[in-house]
Amino acid sequence: MCIDTIIEVTTNTPVGRGNINEGIVAANVITIGTGNPLELTSLTFSLDGTTDISDIKQININLSFNSTRTSNSLLLKSLKPQKKDITIICNHSLHEGNNFIWVSADLQSTAKEGNYLAGKISSVTIDKIDYPVTPSAEKSNRLIFLEHKLLFSGGDYGSANFRIPALTTANDGSLIVAVDARVDRTGDLPNNIDIMYRRSFDQGNSWSDASVICDFGMYGASDPALVVDKKSGVILCMFASHIGLFHSTFDNPIRFQVCRSEDNGVSWSKPVDHTNSIYAPGWYAAWLASGSAHQLRNGRIVGAIGVRQEADYTISNFMIYSDDVGLTWNYKSAQASAIGDEAKIMELDNGNLIMNIRNKTPNCRKIVVSEDGGDTWGAPFFQHELIDPAVNADFIRYTSVLDGYDKSRLLFSTASHPTTRKNLTLFMSYDEGVTWPVSKVIYEGLSGYSSLTILNDGTIGCAYENGEFEEYQIYFVRLSLDWLTDGKDSYQRPNDILRK
Repeated sequence: MCIDTIIEVTTNTPVGRGNINEGIVAANVITIGTGNPLELTSLTFSLDGTTDISDIKQININLSFNSTRTSNSLLLKSLKPQKKDITIICNHSLHEGNNFIWVSADLQSTAKEGNYLAGKISSVTIDKIDYPVTPSAEKSNRLIFLEHKLLFSGGDYGSANFRIPALTTANDGSLIVAVDARVDRTGDLPNNIDIMYRRSFDQGNSWSDASVICDFGMYGASDPALVVDKKSGVILCMFASHIGLFHSTFDNPIRFQVCRSEDNGVSWSKPVDHTNSIYAPGWYAAWLASGSAHQLRNGRIVGAIGVRQEADYTISNFMIYSDDVGLTWNYKSAQASAIGDEAKIMELDNGNLIMNIRNKTPNCRKIVVSEDGGDTWGAPFFQHELIDPAVNADFIRYTSVLDGYDKSRLLFSTASHPTTRKNLTLFMSYDEGVTWPVSKVIYEGLSGYSSLTILNDGTIGCAYENGEFEEYQIYFVRLSLDWLTDGKDSYQRPNDILRK
């Protein structure tokens, strides 16, 4: 056996407090041949770039063969770091091909949000000979959040691929993430897709096993959107089914289905087909954007649908609504945007409705506003601060002065890059969406759809598509307003504000 090359492997996927065995940096020792196996004897590395080594409970040296992931790696050695520059003895035979020697970390449960894990490997000692490591063009840099958990990965729960997260907070404080479980392959309807979900009762630190909301057998169910009725606690999961968007016709349309949960997501009703209620005569297709639907102050549930009014590929936007917590549905006949795509609706403090629309040209979000509950819509305009590579995003209210909060705040999450689905970013507005002065990157790598929720303690949850290893894995991240604003703004409950 001989060494072909030794190269550095880096990662910038975030981590969560208390997470274990999170890879920081690796050396990939690529070998040729099987005779006279080489022996790894030690590793010299630095935690340079790590904000505070006291955030690290333990450093692990792991070895994995022919995989860049640490999930199935072999533990060689552990230590508690006392300094940033470390040489550690870790004897093990190498295999032919790729040998990924990972420096990984177990994080303290008290690790500071906003700090970084980082490092580099300077040399690998093999058969008592020191070999330099060819550095990666990208540095390892892992941002620490309150929580960051992998929820779904290709091959989990019998499905080849997972996409399209929807996230909400039930009235009992539990979290629910629903996704497309794409059983056989990647790709949209009409493929075999189920709606699956997981729940958390501890702010996203741990999650239940996945269960199924809807499985139509060989027919697909896709694009879940979630909304919670504030009064009753009923949760609606709305989704498309059976027919693909561009195969849909007025004779055989893509379906609109609704499942209900009356026990905070423990169980779900059988799907009810409301397709006929949301289609105008002659429409070829209509589907609700995944992620968050919205409830108005009067209890009405609203959502933005993308519509093919003709046989071509042109998509326009309309609004659908329910006044009885999803038992019956209707649509507004007013067209919100002649050219559109996946979109979200929000009620502003003044009662106006704002629709935020995925857009391609120019590469930023399109906005339309209704002053009469969706009966008419104003002229579309572009929000150039909200860069859009044509991707589904999420748009929710964080706080409102109408509910006793000190400020009104809106949140928007998207892959903020002009051409590529990457750079997942969270934006915040203090003026009801006119401007977005606050923004921070959650994950700078490949990322797709995202969904937002507010937890009972005022922290912000985001389920998102992460493309580091595949398209995609579904992650959950929890963060604070303090992190988002660099400490310039903090969440306060209305009661706390009144006591001041």
